[in-house]
Amino acid sequence: MASRSPLKIPWDNVLLRTTLYYVVVGGLYYLFRDNLSVGGLGTNAEDLSSVAGLSKKSLQSVPPPSGPAFLPTATAMISAALMALPVSWIYQLTRRKKGWKQSMIHTLLVLPVTIAGIVVLVKYSLILAFGLGGIVAAVRFRNTLDDTKDASFVFIAIGIGLAAAVNLPVAIVLSFGFNLLVALLWLTDFGRAPAALEGKAAEKQLERALEHASRTGTFVARMDDEVFKSLAPDQLEAIADRAWRRRKRSAPELAGEGPKERPTHSTLLRIRTADPEAVRKAVEPHFPDLFSAWRFGDVVHEDDGMHVVEYAVDFDPTVTPGVVSDRLREVAGPLLVRLEMR
Repeated sequence: MASRSPLKIPWDNVLLRTTLYYVVVGGLYYLFRDNLSVGGLGTNAEDLSSVAGLSKKSLQSVPPPSGPAFLPTATAMISAALMALPVSWIYQLTRRKKGWKQSMIHTLLVLPVTIAGIVVLVKYSLILAFGLGGIVAAVRFRNTLDDTKDASFVFIAIGIGLAAAVNLPVAIVLSFGFNLLVALLWLTDFGRAPAALEGKAAEKQLERALEHASRTGTFVARMDDEVFKSLAPDQLEAIADRAWRRRKRSAPELAGEGPKERPTHSTLLRIRTADPEAVRKAVEPHFPDLFSAWRFGDVVHEDDGMHVVEYAVDFDPTVTPGVVSDRLREVAGPLLVRLEMR
C-alpha cells in the first residue's frame, strides 16, 4: 500500500486542519494588519451626532475614506470568504451522521461574501442603507432548514460578512469562537438525553409503528416516515444492501424479484470460515478475474464459533459458478470450510 503524504494527514483531520488554518490566517493578519483596513464609520462625537441627529445632516452621506473603492471591497469580500471557509468545514464534520445539502455549504460561503460587499457599499451612506432595506423587504428569501442548528450557521455567516466589512478582527473572533464552541459541543455530545430515556423513547416509537403495521404496505410506509426519513444517503444505502442480503439468505428463489435498480448485484457469495480476515486476504485479489462487479457485505458470526463472509457479486460472462468454486477453494485452501452462492 502506498504511503500517505504527510500533508494529507492534517487535511483529513478536520479539527487539526481548522486549527492550523486559524494559526496561519491569524499570523498573516498580524503581519499585514496595517494594510488590511476596509474603512468604517468614525466613532468620535461628531460622527455619532451626524448619524443620530435629527438635522438634515443625518440624511447626508458619510464621506468615504480617500482612495479607490476597489481595494476595501476586495479586502472585505476575501476576508469574509476566508473566515467562512472553516465554518463550512465544522458544519460538514458535525453533520456527518445526518448528511447535508450541498446548497447549504454554498450558502455558508457565498452569503458572507455577498453581505461584506454590500456593507462596504452602504455603510458610508444612510440613503443607500435605507434603500437597501426597502429592496430586501420587497424581495423575500425563503429556505427550509433541516435542522434548527443550521439556523445558527446561517446567522454566523451573516455576522462574519458584516464584521469583515466593518471590523476584520471581529470577523476572525466570530469565526474562531463559533467553531470552537460547536466543536466542543460535538465532541462532548453535550445535552444528549440519558440512555435510559432514549431507550424508552425508541421503544414507544417502535410500539407506535407496530400498532399501525396491520399490512405490509402500512408498515413500510410507517418505517419510511419515522426511521428512513432521518437517515443519511450512506446509511440508507447500507440498510438497502443489508436487506437484500437478508432476503437472499431467507428466500434465494425470490431474491431476484423486485425493482430492477436495486440491487445491482445478482448473487450472494457466502464463505464459511474460522478466520474471516485471512480468507478475505486470500480470495479478494482474485475477484477481478471472476466477477464483473463485487462488493464486500458483512461478516456473520455464528453460534458455533464459525464466521460467514458475505459478498454481493456479478459473474463475469465467461465465468461459471463451478470455476468460481474451484478457484476460491484452491487459493483459500483449508481456510474455506464451505462455499455458497445464492
